[in-house]
Amino acid sequence: MTGAIGVIGAGHLAGYLLEGFHRQPPGRPVLVTDIDAGRARRLARLWGAEALEGNQALVDAASLVILAVRPADALPGCRALAFRAGQTVASVVAGLTLAELAPAVAPARAVRVMPISSAAVNQSPTLLFPGDPAVAEVFARLGRVLVLPDEAGFIAASVIAAFYGWMYALADETVAWSERQGVPPEVARTLVLETIRSTAAMASASPGEPIQAMLDRLATPGGITEYGLGILRSRQGLEAWTAALDAVLARIRR
Repeated sequence: MTGAIGVIGAGHLAGYLLEGFHRQPPGRPVLVTDIDAGRARRLARLWGAEALEGNQALVDAASLVILAVRPADALPGCRALAFRAGQTVASVVAGLTLAELAPAVAPARAVRVMPISSAAVNQSPTLLFPGDPAVAEVFARLGRVLVLPDEAGFIAASVIAAFYGWMYALADETVAWSERQGVPPEVARTLVLETIRSTAAMASASPGEPIQAMLDRLATPGGITEYGLGILRSRQGLEAWTAALDAVLARIRR
């Protein structure tokens, strides 16, 4: 795929995408539009993109259009635009199915993409359905791309975007607790974040090994890991986590 990359919408997620493209340039122009033209111009200036006046001008110029608008605005906005064959529309709009999107952007091809805010630092695990090598190449600039085999799997995997947010809450709670115990704030923050990072690095270094097996090695009988896990389980802490995942999935499906 050649030609410009266009982003319709200049909200928070669009900002993270543009920042990531600024850090890891895709080698072609990045365009942006928004219902608030001033906001689009500010975002473009900040991250080296080009703001255009009007969504149709962006659609006319871009070969890949990233749809990053509010769910209620997505379909009416797309139906008002003239897309073309050979063009791809990648929707990051939560809850918007391909069955709804595809007719609204025909004859362009429609795909669903789900990045998270860490796209800004090129570390986003980004979901893609259906697979599209050209789209994957663009989003690989922002982190690892994971292609889902069906839309049901894409929807279920999208819940991880909520899990991602909860990790900040867990980190904040642990940092605050550490500070209350007398750990210097800068040490507490670094320690918690580096521990989260190293957990992911350790597990990623052994992709064929179940995560539970790694936990079993850490939770030695009588040790502090086992002791703390026992308290979490006795108070249904892990069950509550799973219940939250189930609730978010049910909401997305609705």
